[in-house]
Amino acid sequence: MTVVTPVQLFQYGRTILCLCPCCGDIVRLSDLVLQYKDEPPRTWLDEYKHRVDLFEESLELFQSKEAEIRESSREKGRRLAARQIRKVVKETFPGCSYHPKDIKALLHPVDCIVFSGMAMKDRIDKIVMLSNQSELMGYRKLR
Repeated sequence: MTVVTPVQLFQYGRTILCLCPCCGDIVRLSDLVLQYKDEPPRTWLDEYKHRVDLFEESLELFQSKEAEIRESSREKGRRLAARQIRKVVKETFPGCSYHPKDIKALLHPVDCIVFSGMAMKDRIDKIVMLSNQSELMGYRKLR
């Protein structure tokens, strides 16, 4: 028994000629395009292609909204960070009323540096150094 490879089968198909029942042309068997009256049954490949198409549509939708989602998340993070900074500063430095965006952590030799006015006015009115444990006569705020 002879084993025929797919390439050989295709080559044999080129040697077989057929008469098209629709137009009457002579065509090669390998050039035929089969047509169905009804929809052919779905195969796993059809399902796979359908899922790939759905994924690509979802990806396009996400990419179109990605910048908006990221900016919304950034803004939410900034608000949360400001609240957390304000809470920590109030606990650590009671009576401190600086804007959270004005406060920058340094940690050594002082805990924080405050650039007062930077967040709201785009100019620095004064620079304040905050230290939780100051050896300078118990002061917690240096000017």
